[in-house]
Amino acid sequence: MVFPLCMSMGLPVFLYQIVLEKETRLIENMKINGMKMSNYWKINYLFNLVFYMITALIFLFFGMTVFDLQVFSDSNFMVLLTVLFGWGLAQISMAFFISVFVSRS
Repeated sequence: MVFPLCMSMGLPVFLYQIVLEKETRLIENMKINGMKMSNYWKINYLFNLVFYMITALIFLFFGMTVFDLQVFSDSNFMVLLTVLFGWGLAQISMAFFISVFVSRS
């Protein structure tokens, strides 16, 4: 099924953003200007999560109404939201973890 593959496409975007900021030394400039790293990671995590949830809700809308896919119509809506939310948290966390080992975008 194509749906899990499509929902995994956020991981490279999240990873690219973090690595690009590290590569262009944007993080170092923000630290020089007094930003705490804990604030950076919290805001980055929250931004990526909001971006992912908007994408997931668009996928849910199209899967339920436009394409009328069986996985959406036969499943409990709250279970789908919980699974998608967990999947987003896992992708963002993996992007943060992988960014430690990648130095060039």
